[in-house]
Amino acid sequence: MFLFNITFNVESGIHQQWLKWMKTHFAPAVMQTNLPTRLTILKLLTEIDNGGSTFSFQFHFNTMEDFLNFDLNHKELLLERHNIFFRGKTVQFSTLLEEIETVAP
Repeated sequence: MFLFNITFNVESGIHQQWLKWMKTHFAPAVMQTNLPTRLTILKLLTEIDNGGSTFSFQFHFNTMEDFLNFDLNHKELLLERHNIFFRGKTVQFSTLLEEIETVAP
């Protein structure tokens, strides 16, 4: 399993509007590619006061091929749509992680 994480720091004054847009436009568009199998949305609670809120959108992919397909054919367009509405109001970075092991009680 591969996890593609996009972390966004969002200006305080727009974070509710931004999160609503992300849930109703961005996330569904990513999932409609039928490449990620699951999405987890998280809010960072342990951050210094930087005048914004930080959120993580974690998209799970079964194979590296699925992620590469998304990366090469969809990611740039989807993030550009985001930036049309929120350029200068968010800072973002992404990471790709490979699941090595899951431990359950």
